[in-house]
Amino acid sequence: MANHDPPRSGPSENQRIRRAALQGAVLLVSIHLFGIVGYHSIEGWSWFDAFYMTVITIATVGFGETHALSTEGRTLTVALIFSGVGVLGFMFAEGTDFMARGGLQAYRRRDRMARMLSQLNNHTIVAGYGRLGTALVEELLAQGTPFVVLDRDPHIVEKLQANPRVAVIRGDANEDAILRQAGVDRAHTLVCALNDDASNVFLTLTARVLTRDVNPRLVIHAKVEDLSSLTKLERAGANFTFCPSRVLGHRIAHQILRPATTELVGLSTRRGDVELAMEETLVEKMGPAKTLRDTPLWGKTDLLILAVKTEDGDLVFPPKGDMKVGPGDRVVVLGKTGVLDEVLADRAV
Repeated sequence: MANHDPPRSGPSENQRIRRAALQGAVLLVSIHLFGIVGYHSIEGWSWFDAFYMTVITIATVGFGETHALSTEGRTLTVALIFSGVGVLGFMFAEGTDFMARGGLQAYRRRDRMARMLSQLNNHTIVAGYGRLGTALVEELLAQGTPFVVLDRDPHIVEKLQANPRVAVIRGDANEDAILRQAGVDRAHTLVCALNDDASNVFLTLTARVLTRDVNPRLVIHAKVEDLSSLTKLERAGANFTFCPSRVLGHRIAHQILRPATTELVGLSTRRGDVELAMEETLVEKMGPAKTLRDTPLWGKTDLLILAVKTEDGDLVFPPKGDMKVGPGDRVVVLGKTGVLDEVLADRAV
């Protein structure tokens, strides 16, 4: 990520704009009230005549005096011209500049982003939109999983903001305020994909401290370049650590040594128009079941049950039909794309 100082966050910037507009409106109304009360008190005019004279004076339409003015009334008129016309002219100039710079579109974009962030729950936070973050975001979009991206580079943020499906925050992921804005207290997963190990260690530690009491089940995946940092990340609170170069090396080695196995795994995890998919589902989504044999997945000829991950985190492979299952357990299956969704849909009906 480029080293740029992040500006105000979207929602805060919109609040500043609304506050400035409200202050200008209050000031303009106050000047009008001052003129109305002044003409009524000094000249003894009716409230409507005082209101009309105030409006045409500040608007500079040049209609002339409603009634003959005294010296005090003319002094009030001069004061209204200098104050009211000045404020109105400044507001008009600011509004024109705001519109010319695309301020309205940016305001709407920030407002949309604020709504997206407020609705996020049980989502993934991707800290760092480098090569790893880019690939991760593509997959999350394809799977329809809610997520938010954190990055400091204004060009990256601007590019991501153009996609209405992507929630993005410009800022330093290691700042408490940015993590809170990303909803770390209600997120399911945090992916630390910053450029250097020290930043990922600090981010992991910061996230753990922030969520210790409010979201202790947050799952943290942390990238590491130097293998000596693995222990530091684990001590900081990372659930999973990975080294991209080692992962890639192992993948290539498997392709060389076990090409058929690698092809099967790659086919089941590849995104796009493929006929085979490896998926998982919660037991409670399939209705009441005491054992794996009681689930609608058991006995399906076009589905292969690979494993069961229990609520305690244990992975049972291969599972047997009499294995006891319950809420929180996850069943991992391999089969044709869409078959699992069809089974769950039939169960719901």
